[in-house]
Amino acid sequence: MPENRRFPAVTATLAVLLAAAVTAIPVVWVSGAGERADESPDAIAVGGSATAPVPEPAEPEVVEFVENSTGPQASFYSLADGHRVGTATERFARPALSLAKLFIAAYVIEHGTEEETYQAIHMISDSSDEAADELYKKYPDSIDEVAEEYGLYSTRGADRWGYSDTSTYDVVTFVATLLAEDPTHPILVAMHMADPVAEDGYGQDFGTSLLPGAVGTKWGWSDDLSLHSSVTFGNGWVAAAAVTGSPDDLTKFVETQMSDVVEEANEAGRS
Repeated sequence: MPENRRFPAVTATLAVLLAAAVTAIPVVWVSGAGERADESPDAIAVGGSATAPVPEPAEPEVVEFVENSTGPQASFYSLADGHRVGTATERFARPALSLAKLFIAAYVIEHGTEEETYQAIHMISDSSDEAADELYKKYPDSIDEVAEEYGLYSTRGADRWGYSDTSTYDVVTFVATLLAEDPTHPILVAMHMADPVAEDGYGQDFGTSLLPGAVGTKWGWSDDLSLHSSVTFGNGWVAAAAVTGSPDDLTKFVETQMSDVVEEANEAGRS
């Protein structure tokens, strides 16, 4: 499992901030339950009450890398019991868009300087392409290194970060692992404190971020605005979705496919 190697001053500051702020596209859903928290040797306490098993990555031999698949995808993970549901396409590799910045940031926070760490946090909160360009130029293997570290078999880098691939399954696995290991991880805090408008002027207010109980989100969109995606965490759950279409298309897809399962997770979290 990834070790927590980051700057104490950065982590402490972000932990305080986090504590203070606490359509219809037909698809086929598949589901799978991980080990229950009380049976898992890797169960980790979250928030002092619930337990969250670290997501088990898919075995590489059963995952076929399908490059640039752009059909709709959705994935959901419950930290309470390791239960997953998702579309049949959830492991297909597709353009990562700005979700790739999550992986770049993870590498920089672990290996970069303190200044670069703050730059990586800025890159997440306001989706700075300029910061991503600079950091990826210095750390061109960052996406591939994080994919290997976290067992993300549909994720790989490219010559330019904007041409990298991932899947909703992978980004959910990645964010859920961060939550299980360190709920105050700087990436999670940056997602929670995301700016309403990105650095390029695009609104960050669509997709999974509109699910009830959403706490933090990272969004993605293509330059021609034909592709949109997002990943969100709430109290005990993580959800991600991606479509070929507009922000409204993504939002409608998410509402249709994920509202019920998220509401069930929210109810479980309140009980």
